[in-house]
Amino acid sequence: AVIFSLQPSDLYAATEVLKTSKVKVGEKVPLDGSIKDAHGAGKAVVLLLLSNPMQCRKCDLIDELIKEAVSTRSGVAYVVKGGQDMRGAVDEETVVLKRLFGFVTMGEAWTFVIDKNGILKKIFIGEFTKDEFAATLDAKEK
Repeated sequence: AVIFSLQPSDLYAATEVLKTSKVKVGEKVPLDGSIKDAHGAGKAVVLLLLSNPMQCRKCDLIDELIKEAVSTRSGVAYVVKGGQDMRGAVDEETVVLKRLFGFVTMGEAWTFVIDKNGILKKIFIGEFTKDEFAATLDAKEK
């Protein structure tokens, strides 16, 4: 018999991944609000969903990294929604997008990279490196 032992953080991560089952990498994503507008303009979209502003870990660093990377790419739009402040966390569009994307509001920012065809290319949960992000943005569409 094999026994698996999950640490609380592993169990949390597994639960989080299950809740993203609304959107899957490689499939078309639901487009609404700001991301629909950006996509309609023929751009790829980076969507950053922030958790509760009191609990978001390193969200400001993630936001700065994305802004810097997107600023050098004219074909990419950046949409940030969520917990910039308490009003942002309960904004109607934010609530709709979080529901569409299966976002969980605990502690980590979630970054969704959507190509210009509306296909989800990558989901980052929490932190990532500048190189990882650049590679995702620069990957050629198939």
